[in-house]
Amino acid sequence: MKNTLELLNELTSDPKMMWVVGGGSVVSENHAHGIQQPEVHNGWATIEAENWHFHLQLEKIDGIQFVEATSHGDLKSYYVRFSHEWDETLVRCYFPNPYLDDDEKRTELQPDKLRAFEESRDRWVGKEDDLIFVER
Repeated sequence: MKNTLELLNELTSDPKMMWVVGGGSVVSENHAHGIQQPEVHNGWATIEAENWHFHLQLEKIDGIQFVEATSHGDLKSYYVRFSHEWDETLVRCYFPNPYLDDDEKRTELQPDKLRAFEESRDRWVGKEDDLIFVER
């Protein structure tokens, strides 16, 4: 996917994002404090922040979904999912939740946080056939 690295660059430019690595039996949630732009070497992107990093094999990404998902009962989450063969989640990048305050406590909708997801989604969805919007 030709836009993958460009999208990763955009997502790593926001230190408020949360990166979730994996999607199966084990996942790792990582806040983006001190995150850097991806470095690419031999087809692998290294995403690194202050106290964590991961390596992502770019050729395995064959789908990117902007997702609005119901989670924890009635809470909504907003993220970008990088996948392989649709059912394998490689990594997800969560936007700040518009229904949580800075202390992760539920609050009324914060339109600015939701707008960040919507603007990014509207810029990216449709650039490629496998770059889509999904509601779960």
